[in-house]
Amino acid sequence: MTGDATPALLATTIDCVDLDGMTRFWSMLLDVEAEIHEPFGFLRPSEGRKATIWLQRVPEERVGKNRLHLDFVVRDLGGACQRVVDLGGSLGSESSWESFHWRTCLDPEGNEFDIMQAQEPPPEA
Repeated sequence: MTGDATPALLATTIDCVDLDGMTRFWSMLLDVEAEIHEPFGFLRPSEGRKATIWLQRVPEERVGKNRLHLDFVVRDLGGACQRVVDLGGSLGSESSWESFHWRTCLDPEGNEFDIMQAQEPPPEA
């Protein structure tokens, strides 16, 4: 099979009813510039970001649990969670697995995403 037929991820798109509000939430949370071109909101990629996020206005509200979610990593998990709340989002459960610790968060329309505490690099021997 050739590479021409292998899909390459272009962006992750979040469906939303309030395009302006959701674009503002995500751009402020991630500290990136955004542009709206109906029916899409585009978060501009920035240095050090590996993924591109778009938003798309849809007529229906989210129903049920997300089957896909975004994972982010930060050095200050508590500060990031407070930022989510300050911007109009909410907090879900806290979870841990082995040495990993994260918090499930919800954007203003209830879309789930996780923020994980960055791991400290191992000490040099």
